Amino acid sequence: MTATPRFLSSIGRCAALASVLVVCAPASLWAQAQGQAAASAEALSRPYVTINGEAQSVARAEVLLREQLARGAPNSPQVQSAVRDLLINQALMAQAAAKEGLDKLPLVQAQIELARQAVLMQAWQQQQAQSKEITEDELKQEYDRQVKLLGSRQFRLRHLLVNEEATAKLLYDRVKAGGKIADLSAEYSLDEATRNTGGLTDWMAQGEMVPALLKAVESLKPGQLASAPVRGPAGWHVLALEEARAFTPPARDTLKPQLQRAIVQQRLQAALEAMRSSAKVE
Repeated sequence: MTATPRFLSSIGRCAALASVLVVCAPASLWAQAQGQAAASAEALSRPYVTINGEAQSVARAEVLLREQLARGAPNSPQVQSAVRDLLINQALMAQAAAKEGLDKLPLVQAQIELARQAVLMQAWQQQQAQSKEITEDELKQEYDRQVKLLGSRQFRLRHLLVNEEATAKLLYDRVKAGGKIADLSAEYSLDEATRNTGGLTDWMAQGEMVPALLKAVESLKPGQLASAPVRGPAGWHVLALEEARAFTPPARDTLKPQLQRAIVQQRLQAALEAMRSSAKVE
């Protein structure tokens, strides 16, 4: 059991099929470029700097500059100068690599091809994400779906996390005999998020909890110890219910950005599934 995710935090995590989708990452340079209509193709194709007779285009400098701006750097003469130096250095090293024949190595060629493929993938994802407006009905449906998944109750637990079942049983017997999880946590628990708070977790909605842990505590009364140690993905838990209460989700309007990201992710996943179903894969 680790630090509890906040409401709808699962929206920010990609599902298994959609784990490659760029919607879970910051907006790509392609998306930024779409908003810069003034930068014409002709202007971007002009030479920015020429190194050993090889022209480096304005477009390349623009990409490097926007990478810096996306990291929070100001669009200052100093940053622009640093971008120019970076472009020159990259070009010189790339020329040296080609001179040594490194661009002919199969694995290097594969990396170059994969890099091109990744850029095109991100461009397609961003184009798809922006191609259709999200309606209020879609926002409401996604909000209702998430609220239903989270359930109507939430819990706060005290627990000890250990690796071995035998250790969990020994600690369980100590707690059952009158020991306190809060007193044992700092010495025995492996959960960095709770070991220094007496094993006390944050509030967790039903849908946020590991099913095995939920099953062990949902019928307990506050202060009651679970009937046995429980195995979870991180190890073995000795746990007790601290508190339980009804879960009241935040208002839908306060979650609009998260809901929008979830809807975009679902659209991309659906598009990817459609392409996979019709693709010829040998």
